[in-house]
Amino acid sequence: MMTAKTVKQRPTRAWVLLVVGLVVLSSSKVESEQVSSFPTMIPHQIDSTSMDDFTGYYRFPNRVAYIRFFDQDGQFVAQQTWDGRIYPLHRTGSRSFQSHDEAYPIAFIEGTEGKIDKAKILDRVILEKVSYNPTQYITLTVDQLTPLSGRYRFQRDSNMEINVSIQDGKLAIRQLWDNKTMLFEAYSPTDFFNEELSFPLTFIVDNGVVKELICLESDHWKKEEHE
Repeated sequence: MMTAKTVKQRPTRAWVLLVVGLVVLSSSKVESEQVSSFPTMIPHQIDSTSMDDFTGYYRFPNRVAYIRFFDQDGQFVAQQTWDGRIYPLHRTGSRSFQSHDEAYPIAFIEGTEGKIDKAKILDRVILEKVSYNPTQYITLTVDQLTPLSGRYRFQRDSNMEINVSIQDGKLAIRQLWDNKTMLFEAYSPTDFFNEELSFPLTFIVDNGVVKELICLESDHWKKEEHE
């Protein structure tokens, strides 16, 4: 049984803002050629992909910041989850958009299964679509958390290990080199977050078996086969 809890407002950290392209560029002067008239819309290109296919939350490479794309009163918009700022979007192609005021380009990318699973913003930053709502925590049962428990070894240093367990109904990670323990709230049965440290982690499951977890942006920890 999963129930939702609203995520508390997180304090803005400079390092998060630096990696979020929309925040950085929103304070910069937009060159005149960027705000020229929008490209002519071609009907057969525009209608080939449903707007519903783009809707959802997309995660930045730092795995902390997100952008939500959705329809707001008939206007397709992008919203930054960390500060709520909304960018009205103008469709320029089958899977491409542009923000009205700043002329920021956005291109949605279709995955191997034929579904939109990524978005490229500012012609260089790739966002990954997620299946959960990063503004709402959920409560997981012991049965859902138990398969994640166990010992994990750092991929880049076999001497570093962590232990994952359940503590007070939440997921807990203990660093075996210093015994420091951190508690994590759940976004989904495999995605978790520690607000105090802005620390995201995701468990990778293959055919129902937990194989590894990813901490922060790209630290991989392989699950040991024995306890």
